[in-house]
Amino acid sequence: MVQALQCCRPNPSCLHFCRLDGHLIAGQGTICNPDNGWEYEVIKVLAVGGMGTTYLVYSHHHQKLAVLKEINNELAHKAKVREMFQREARVLNSLHHSGIPQYYDFFATDARYSLIMELIHGQNFAHVEAEDTRQTINWFLELAKILDYLQKCHPPVIHRDIKPSNIILRKNPRDIILIDFGAVKEVTAPPGTCIATPGYGAPEQSLGKACIQSDFYALGTTMIAFLTRLFPSNFYDGVQQKFIGLDLFDVHPILIEVIDRLTEYAPENRPQNAAEVIGLLEEAKVNISN
Repeated sequence: MVQALQCCRPNPSCLHFCRLDGHLIAGQGTICNPDNGWEYEVIKVLAVGGMGTTYLVYSHHHQKLAVLKEINNELAHKAKVREMFQREARVLNSLHHSGIPQYYDFFATDARYSLIMELIHGQNFAHVEAEDTRQTINWFLELAKILDYLQKCHPPVIHRDIKPSNIILRKNPRDIILIDFGAVKEVTAPPGTCIATPGYGAPEQSLGKACIQSDFYALGTTMIAFLTRLFPSNFYDGVQQKFIGLDLFDVHPILIEVIDRLTEYAPENRPQNAAEVIGLLEEAKVNISN
């Protein structure tokens, strides 16, 4: 005990881990999975939203930091919320891709439903900038390849909430990571739930009719926000049903063409699969280089 106190004496109060031997100095309580006994030491609250709370935790079983996402008892009693949270855990557990956070654990108690997943170190797309147009295309190519993976799952998976805050540029290695599968849906699920982030979601999502091509539309609106640093709806012309005025913000004409294709109003007029999106971006990269 004396050694532990001596060890921690040089550590500033802002540190959660001892800088001498790496052990956890102090947490804010423990959340335990009653099924397997795994314990998660709460370090701090990362976010509080309408659906629940997200924590930074230390997983004693995995011996690493992780993200714990939970919905409380009141929300867990709502059938649709419970269904979506369980679906997120089930789908995330089935996905194995370097561009998607790794699933660690899921459990339910009388007080809460909890999902534990990999912590991604980096900044989201609202806070990073590409060096040039070519790097922008490369990053969106990485995203398109993640969507290609999701589309080839059995059954295919629709993310339904692609936007800058749900895309992280990992610090090391510098990979693109797609996070927050809280709105995820398999294409075999019946239509009905209306989920769409205003300004980013495809028109059909507001009708509860999300499809594979809905994610391509959101990829296009995310590109608008990434390139202009403005809300995509600022550029939307309801009469023409398209985004206009991007040239006034120095968006490369070739990227405007890509955005136009991705954000066609009707899903059948957009690329029909992720391979087409990848081809569209690859062609844009070649044309910009010429």
